[in-house]
Amino acid sequence: MAEIQQVTTNLLRNFFAEQDRCSLADLASRSLLYEVCTTPKPGLVDCRNNGSHCDMNLFTFLDSTCALLPYFRRAVSVGQETASLPPEETFLQLRPDGVGAERTMLQVTGGVNTHKGVIFSLGTVCAAVGRLWNPASFKWNISEILRECAAMTRRAALAELDTISPDTASTAGNRLYIKYGIRGIRGELAAGLPAVEQIGLPALNQALTDGASLDEAGVSVLLALMTSVTDTNLIARGGMEGWQWVVRRTRDLLLSDIPPDQAASVLDTELIQRNLSPGGCADLLAITYFLYFLQHTSPCQVECVS
Repeated sequence: MAEIQQVTTNLLRNFFAEQDRCSLADLASRSLLYEVCTTPKPGLVDCRNNGSHCDMNLFTFLDSTCALLPYFRRAVSVGQETASLPPEETFLQLRPDGVGAERTMLQVTGGVNTHKGVIFSLGTVCAAVGRLWNPASFKWNISEILRECAAMTRRAALAELDTISPDTASTAGNRLYIKYGIRGIRGELAAGLPAVEQIGLPALNQALTDGASLDEAGVSVLLALMTSVTDTNLIARGGMEGWQWVVRRTRDLLLSDIPPDQAASVLDTELIQRNLSPGGCADLLAITYFLYFLQHTSPCQVECVS
């Protein structure tokens, strides 16, 4: 009888693990779709225009999102499979899948980088959710998830930053770290995504409480992030001066009587003229959507398409 019970328990656990992997991957992809469709987004691809980007459009992002669905499912699976191991081990085992996801993204977009940052960040969040997965419940503690992200990435992220030198800084993010000490998304994850927990989610919930639609609330989240986040995408395009101008201009517009969507429209025109794009904030908006969906979606509301 004990053996029968154990086999039955394992069968049920594996069944629900697969179902929830599917549901969580769908939510991750849904988050990317909501992010790109949130309109207006200053300097970013949305339903109205291509922002400051001449090499991508809405459909480039749709293609990329569809291609990344299996990766998000795999990220959750890695978290589930390594839940009993130290959190750093989960991150190490996820990295090859992330590299593969980047290759897939570039293949379907013709070499255009639509989601490299979010593959790293949202993939890590999905793995953290997998580590905390419980077959008896689909309820999530957001602070616990973000603490798990920090535990998974802190040691590897900081060690990786320590290896960067002026001779090896081959990416824009690495060069910014050498020049200004800016840690970018690696530092944000190592700290447990404070921008999402302290800015993104409160701004989203407040906007929804005030009667905004989810699309309108997403605009408010993006503007709030733009006033506070050190966005390496903005710095790479416009230097420190360009990023600081965006922060000041966004704050000024938010302090005026202009509604958020109108403020975003004004900023969209201005950022396009200056060839600026807050892509780091856009990634944090996608993660904000994902964590919001986790809190407000039950597995029965998610049709598994993975």
